[in-house]
Amino acid sequence: MDLTHELETAKTIARMAASICQNIQDELIVTEKSGHEPVTIADYASQALILSALANNFEDDAVLAEEHSEEYELLLSDPQRQLVARYVEDALGGYVFAEDISAYLDFGRKHEAERLWVVDPIDGTKGFVAQRHYCVAIGLLIAGEPVLGVLASPGFYSDEADPPEDLGLLTYAVRGGGAYQEALYGGERELIHVSAANDPQRAIVLASFEGKHTDIDRIRRTEAALGRGPDAPIKRLDSQDKHAMIANGMGDIYLRMVPDPSYQEKLWDHAAGYAIVTEAGGQVTDLLGQPLDFTAGTTFARNRGVLVTNGTLHAATLDAIRQAMDE
Repeated sequence: MDLTHELETAKTIARMAASICQNIQDELIVTEKSGHEPVTIADYASQALILSALANNFEDDAVLAEEHSEEYELLLSDPQRQLVARYVEDALGGYVFAEDISAYLDFGRKHEAERLWVVDPIDGTKGFVAQRHYCVAIGLLIAGEPVLGVLASPGFYSDEADPPEDLGLLTYAVRGGGAYQEALYGGERELIHVSAANDPQRAIVLASFEGKHTDIDRIRRTEAALGRGPDAPIKRLDSQDKHAMIANGMGDIYLRMVPDPSYQEKLWDHAAGYAIVTEAGGQVTDLLGQPLDFTAGTTFARNRGVLVTNGTLHAATLDAIRQAMDE
């Protein structure tokens, strides 16, 4: 399966979308959509740009993306929509009609196709607003299986003691082709692989920054079942940067445990990262050890939570999760 064109297209538009997001942070405008989730003009500009490229290159493919034109037209004022159009125009190098933005936002939503692009224009919007971690996430499913993932992460190393000169990272993979990373805006690509860590007491555990997405008590019980003490390393951050950190060996275990038992994980929060982690040698299941089902709609309705590891630590972590659940 040759997905070279798909990968290069996704890398290019992810970089362009990340650049838009960085520029928009200087004049950040935030509103609130259904479910009390924040949405910014950057979310809409990024998605419009990405889906316009998908429309021009893969017109018969289906698309699942987080934002909708209906909310865009309802939530944003005329000046705000003009800002979105301006940023998309600057990126595309040509005039964009107002109705074009709405059409781009919904491209592929009603298509029935074997190929499904899964797009999160800003994964980690709260992190974006708070100047923490966020990324642009683009994944491709074929027959319900993730085969391609691209994560464009501005400020990926922003909290490291000695960050490289380019603070952003582009992480990507195609099934059967290995997983790679390179500087966000260009550079030599580097083959990446998950860590070889096999001691859960020394493993670096990752968790979501937002309390709404993090059952910290349950995570701590899981850690205790792994034999980890209170000083064992745990890192909390936003977005699928956590998947990238597992893939390149900067993290070993990612526990996605949400306090609300009725919460269903969204495909766009995991599709790209799943493709990258598994190609880097890691393992991804739900918290019960079941494979993630990408065919149940917009959410993992048949799964409960998500566990991402380097593979070596997966079985032990699942056992610890079961112990924590029985307490």
